[in-house]
Amino acid sequence: MRKMSQDSKLKVQIEHGGFKHTIEGEPEKVLRAISQYIAEIYPAYDIASKLIYSPDYLALLEEISAFVNLTRDGQPILLRSDLSTDQAVATILLAAQVALKLGKRVSDDVQLEDITKAIGKAQKTIQNTLTEMSKAGIVERVEKGSYRLTAAGTREVQETLKTLGDAGDRNLEGGRKPGS
Repeated sequence: MRKMSQDSKLKVQIEHGGFKHTIEGEPEKVLRAISQYIAEIYPAYDIASKLIYSPDYLALLEEISAFVNLTRDGQPILLRSDLSTDQAVATILLAAQVALKLGKRVSDDVQLEDITKAIGKAQKTIQNTLTEMSKAGIVERVEKGSYRLTAAGTREVQETLKTLGDAGDRNLEGGRKPGS
């Protein structure tokens, strides 16, 4: 892959079996076109991609941006105080995962103290929430005091935040604030 200029255009050339295919445009469109092209060449890829959960991090970034921002070094900043404790914890862990994919973090696990600081609730509350989320298979303990989302947790949190974001959009269209 080669980045063309600062205008966010991407140009990719695929060479396969004597064929050359060039795709050029906005990064999101180029990535989708590559996926479609591969699905045409390898029909099994299309079937497998429907069975295997692989987050679309570009879409995910858009979905979570109303809930959390990242500092330059990849630390999550929670933007919404109306989330339940488990939603807030999951949002922080999802942001850490996205930050890892963006190259802003070296790991997607987050220390209990950092989660507590980001959310602003008592450490015992966060600890109890993480224990319940771990039992439910949403998070996993990486080491003492360090947690990350499981693949199932990533999917569940993505769906929850999308639903919350859609509900917030409908409330704003009706003149109400989210959570009121």
